[in-house]
Amino acid sequence: MSTSPLDTTEFRSKLSLLATLGVTVGVNLQRGQELIVTAPLEASTLVHHVTKVAYQRGARLVTCLYEDPGMIHDRFAHADDGTFDYAPEWFHRGIADAFENGAARLYIVGPYPDLLSGVPADKIVRAHRALARASQAETRCTSASRINWSTLPFATGSWAAQVFPDLPSDDASQALWKVVFDVTRVNGPDPYQAWQEHNRTLNTRRDYLRNRGYTSLRFHDGRTDLTVGLADGHTWVGGTVRAGNGIEGNCNIPTEELFTCPHRERVHGRVHFSKPLALAGTLVENLYVEFRDGLASTIKADRGLETIQALLASDDGARRLGEIGLVPHASVVSRAGILFYNALFDENAASHVAFGQSYAACLGIAREPSQQPEATGANHSAIHIDCMFGTSAMNVDGISETGRVEPLMREGEFVI
Repeated sequence: MSTSPLDTTEFRSKLSLLATLGVTVGVNLQRGQELIVTAPLEASTLVHHVTKVAYQRGARLVTCLYEDPGMIHDRFAHADDGTFDYAPEWFHRGIADAFENGAARLYIVGPYPDLLSGVPADKIVRAHRALARASQAETRCTSASRINWSTLPFATGSWAAQVFPDLPSDDASQALWKVVFDVTRVNGPDPYQAWQEHNRTLNTRRDYLRNRGYTSLRFHDGRTDLTVGLADGHTWVGGTVRAGNGIEGNCNIPTEELFTCPHRERVHGRVHFSKPLALAGTLVENLYVEFRDGLASTIKADRGLETIQALLASDDGARRLGEIGLVPHASVVSRAGILFYNALFDENAASHVAFGQSYAACLGIAREPSQQPEATGANHSAIHIDCMFGTSAMNVDGISETGRVEPLMREGEFVI
């Protein structure tokens, strides 16, 4: 009987190492902390490794909230139309209560890109909006980094089939897992040391950007010419994050970005997005947007235009920006040379913006941007959609309050 490449001692060892990085480098779980995990059913083996490592570090309790893609599909296929404006606030309030009592959080993300193919975009938007409302208390804790939390990838079979459509299923899964282990630094000789060195680089650049105090950034590569004003009182985030509870870790594995908060009314110019977006079971290709006074005034796409328009029309803040992120073209994720159809990876392969909600952590505050004075310029929305526009030709300038222009990136790479 032949052995699956995903059922070998070597693979299990690497999966265990990925779990160890998630618990230690990512969450940095402390002795006596409770850990709440979210994962798709398919990722149960990775969850078992996470659980073992967490208890070895002295976890008080590990609880996993499994997501069943079949149940999600059945809801959209069979539930009454009027139910898509409902989400269980009681459920998310319980998680928020656990956070208030010291729990940490690990999101294991395993996408199912074709799960909602054929579902009307309006129905997905309504369900997403209801979920955003119901989970506000929970989201406030993570978006403001009041607790230690992290995100870890899992290569589902569905995701592997989309990334490597020409390979048999086992080969596609093996190929995607190899890339996942590469970009999370599991495949290196000393992953923990590699993460320490990587974080030092990110932290040094992050601190440089914080100290320069730029009021805007200009991106230009011939096709894109975009000026992004930055929110008043913004701060740069990236590398390690010290949570409000004093615990320092990485919110995403992998992570290559440095990001902050744009001013919702100070974005001008045009941007051509260099990577397709996988949204609600639809691929949005060759997206082009023009901004005026922060608002996306013109939106074009060769494919998926109806979906992106529906999402950006979902509330008043959806057509404005809530994040701007800098990523070098030579990042380990970019070097993989793959379109991942997954924001956790694609946003770490190219500089990007996000439509919708701002992160409170980018304002150095412990509350949601919606609770701040309008003067900060932070954006508020039920959505947060990362869109990648970085290229090997992208130049980025930092502009000070006095108008001084300083180069930050040239031909896709940092010069700082």
